[in-house]
Amino acid sequence: MPGAMGLWIEIYLKLVDAYDVVPINEDLIRRIYEFADWCLKQPSTSDLETDVASAVAIAFIENLPVDKRITDDLHRWMSIESFKGFEHLFRYHLSEEEYQQLARDFLARKRPSHPLPRL
Repeated sequence: MPGAMGLWIEIYLKLVDAYDVVPINEDLIRRIYEFADWCLKQPSTSDLETDVASAVAIAFIENLPVDKRITDDLHRWMSIESFKGFEHLFRYHLSEEEYQQLARDFLARKRPSHPLPRL
């Protein structure tokens, strides 16, 4: 898949790879979330192939709940506000029960002492 969507599918796969190594590749994970945040702040375009904010939402954020290692670590990288704002994207791959469990787990892990989230 060409364009921004294809790029974010590849970036999501790199995020998964970052959890395959021991220790996890924290630097790559941080940079991916920082880039996602930057892309989400870009102006939208009328072309899905070039609209980076839509690509991040559909090809990246929507897929985060697919990998438990990512969701178990999400509290370190995402603010509560972003998590709540992405609810409709997280629900794409999840049942109601699965989403509710994801939200409970995220909120239980989230601590005010964590460094500022990247997204």
